[in-house]
Amino acid sequence: MTFSPSRRPKHSCSGFTLIELLVVIAIIAILVGILLPALGQARKVAKQTQCSSQQKNIFTIFTLYSQDFKDFHHSQRNNFGARFLRINQSGSYDPTNLRLLRPTDQFAYWGSIYDPYFDMDIVEEWYIGRLPSTKMPAWQVWRCPDAKLMDPYPDGTTFDPDHLYQTYCFNGVFDIVDPRTGRVAMTWFREVQRGNQRVTKVTPLSQIQFPSQLIVFQDGFEHMLDANGDTLNDLSQYDGGGSDYADWEREYFRHSGGCNTTWGDGHVRPVSTPEYNTSLPWYSGVY
Repeated sequence: MTFSPSRRPKHSCSGFTLIELLVVIAIIAILVGILLPALGQARKVAKQTQCSSQQKNIFTIFTLYSQDFKDFHHSQRNNFGARFLRINQSGSYDPTNLRLLRPTDQFAYWGSIYDPYFDMDIVEEWYIGRLPSTKMPAWQVWRCPDAKLMDPYPDGTTFDPDHLYQTYCFNGVFDIVDPRTGRVAMTWFREVQRGNQRVTKVTPLSQIQFPSQLIVFQDGFEHMLDANGDTLNDLSQYDGGGSDYADWEREYFRHSGGCNTTWGDGHVRPVSTPEYNTSLPWYSGVY
């Protein structure tokens, strides 16, 4: 008996065809197109959440400070927002040319007085010169991750590095009359008569009647909001001023159109659009 050799089937090694590759590439492109916007939106939400968390931390320190200082917070000031200045304004940002501003300095940012509560050990000689850095770790909580601009006062300063850690604006409104009483509303500051002068004093926290209805601080462009068209109840200061003014107003709504605001009871909420009202209720408490 004869046996014929076994015949084994031939296996052909074929790769992807061009059409198959194109289909795979098209599917990947579709998935990327779907995922990238979602990732971008998630990143924006994360930044707004981080900002909200930072504002809550700042408010906690704000109240701790008031407990230590007989119910008072920082003093009222003009719209300046510097933590440090260059000794020679035309010079570099080398430590030998930098001096830290005291919280009582007319140009100092309103949040400077709370630095020790964020574990910043201040060396006295920094007020004269040799500030180690323009980016101190204790200042990080004051940097909104979406902020790109702040009011460049005092003159000669820029956002980075001068205002990088001063991105929250305090409610400095103090002269709105409450029509129900005929008296100036009780806000974070108040004017009183002292001799022949009217002076601005700090309002004790316990004297704020409806703290949940009064903004303490928020996202924005100006360091101290003083009711000259710079609040969420009246942003007329930025109307019709060109591209620069549009950029400045955009800082109020830096989180995808939302403005994080911290209120007197400690809650933080985003405000999506201005709500025009001449009595500035969110800043005066006059509703």
